[in-house]
Amino acid sequence: MHGLIRKQEMRLKMESISLVQVFVSVLFGVSSASKLSKLSSFRDTLRQLRIFPLWAKRAGAAIPLAELAVCVLLWFPMTLRFGAALALLLLCSFAWGAWRAKGRMVIYQWFGGLISEKFSMALYTRHFVLFLLSVYLLVAPLSSAWASASFGEIALAVLSSVGILVIYALGLTLRQYHQLYQE
Repeated sequence: MHGLIRKQEMRLKMESISLVQVFVSVLFGVSSASKLSKLSSFRDTLRQLRIFPLWAKRAGAAIPLAELAVCVLLWFPMTLRFGAALALLLLCSFAWGAWRAKGRMVIYQWFGGLISEKFSMALYTRHFVLFLLSVYLLVAPLSSAWASASFGEIALAVLSSVGILVIYALGLTLRQYHQLYQE
């Protein structure tokens, strides 16, 4: 009986690692796709941070490609640690950008400019949570749960992650709309 409970605890732990893995991967994938779909919005944000135009142009392409690499690397047990390390590096670059934005009216555009927001405590908190999830993936035991998962389980995890992002984006949009048109 004790062995069965222990196996269930291990499976739950592995499933939680896998769900975090999928969520972070989807988040970086959506971020990459949105930046690549409208590079000009992302480059505008980089220019607002007073990054030299040549560097903004290069970083405007390199950062979304690095995010895409994180998205792919997080799916495989052999490359999971590399993906988590690259995610942490990208999040550190965001922290640097946030430091550069301090005291200025820099607009952070995400989802390809669909939603814009100022560098604020909510934005920092969201990125800090993503930082913690990436650290978790870096230090968590390797999981091969996806190797035995069915297509339906994987699709459910991906669609749930996308759903979380959509709900968050809609909530942010509604909050911005309400602030703009308060009576």
